Amino acid sequence: MVIIGTDCPGLSAGLLRQAFDQLLHAEVVVGPADDGGYYLLGMNALQPELFTNKDWSTATVLPDTLADAARLGLRVAQLPTLHDVDSAQDLATWRGAAKAST
Repeated sequence: MVIIGTDCPGLSAGLLRQAFDQLLHAEVVVGPADDGGYYLLGMNALQPELFTNKDWSTATVLPDTLADAARLGLRVAQLPTLHDVDSAQDLATWRGAAKAST
């Protein structure tokens, strides 16, 4: 199973395929967001502990999730870090990066 955020315009079908491919070798796959959270979280089996005791919408979500996975002895694969859009400034930053890459 893989959950994704809807606020990450850089998430592509290729990255989704990569996430599922990673789950063949790891119990957890995470797509880090550059703000300290994640845009994708995948698991071979539901791990409710990865969702508990998080200070959501902060820069500690990803490190706390990775620490919980390590504590649970789960192998974790990471996808490339992407920019998510949580504010007007984030959107302007993403638009600037998208223009620069064309």
